[in-house]
Amino acid sequence: MMTEERESFGRIEVAPEVLITIAQFAALRVDGVAKMAGLPPDVARLFRRGTTGDGVVLELNDNKVKFDIYVIMEPQVNIMETCRKVQTAVAEAIDTMVGIPVEAVNIHVEDVIYSQGEVA
Repeated sequence: MMTEERESFGRIEVAPEVLITIAQFAALRVDGVAKMAGLPPDVARLFRRGTTGDGVVLELNDNKVKFDIYVIMEPQVNIMETCRKVQTAVAEAIDTMVGIPVEAVNIHVEDVIYSQGEVA
C-alpha cells in the first residue's frame, strides 16, 4: 500500500468570485440553459456583500460551499432533467478545479425564453 506524501509550500486561497465564475460557466454549458437570470430583488438585498455574481449566490461554511443558481431556460427542454444536469455540472466543476466539497446546488428557474411565434 502506497501512501502519498505532499509537501506544503504555503497557503492556497481561492477568492469567492472564482467559485462564482466556475459555477456560472458550468451552468451555462448545460444544454437547455439559455442564460443566467438576475437575482430577484429580495435575494440581492440579502446578499449585498460580494458573495453574488450574475445569477449565482454563494454561501461558504466550514470549507463547504452551497450555491443558489438562477437561470433562464430554453423552451422545449425537460426543466427537471436540465436542473439536475446543472447541479451535477456545478458540483463536478468545483470539485475538479478547486477540490472543495459542494454541500448543495439549488437551482431556481426564473423564466423560459420563447422566440417570436414559438408556442409553449
